[in-house]
Amino acid sequence: MLVLAGLLLALVVLTVLVAAGSLTRIDQFSVDHLMPWLRPLSQGHSGWSGFYRPFALHSSTWSKVFDLWTYPCSILISSLVVIWAAIVLWKRYGPVVALAPAVAWVIGNGIEVIGKGTITRPPLYREADGIPVHIDAFDDSFPSGHMMRGVIVAFAIGLMFTRSWKWAAVWAVLVGPALVLQSAHTVMDVVGGALVGCILLVVMLSLLRTEARVER
Repeated sequence: MLVLAGLLLALVVLTVLVAAGSLTRIDQFSVDHLMPWLRPLSQGHSGWSGFYRPFALHSSTWSKVFDLWTYPCSILISSLVVIWAAIVLWKRYGPVVALAPAVAWVIGNGIEVIGKGTITRPPLYREADGIPVHIDAFDDSFPSGHMMRGVIVAFAIGLMFTRSWKWAAVWAVLVGPALVLQSAHTVMDVVGGALVGCILLVVMLSLLRTEARVER
């Protein structure tokens, strides 16, 4: 309960600071120095491309690597993972364990939609041809749904393959830097998404432990 309370408090404080612009310098720094493939004048491409393919065909090699690394966090792949987990875990442990990742996935995506629909940060800019260009995609990109889904995917993988949970955790941790480097999210977006994912993870683990005690 203390861990959960701490995570919730951290998320509330972070959300307030992001909306108030108190952390804009950090996000602006990430735009200026941590996004080598960000092209402001190329904005406006369809976001649906990331739904059915991991990267744009014209992307650089390293950009494709980062996109592939984070592709399991997409709505399509992450939904397939939690469905797969539900099928596998239902046979092993029953419905409560099986549905835990799926419930976390649904709630997490709901939080993402609400957050991006209500939280707006001050504008971030990237210089193009000597002119500051407003990166409007970052106005309402908090929290990162990809980062949140990365935590849930790692959770599902860890439940299915208990010996591989450490590798799944390492992958999820590296999703954050990859999202920033590929210009998908700012640093604070990633931190926000990680907090949402960790909150859901703690809640689900608590429910599973309670269920285990009841069965005993």
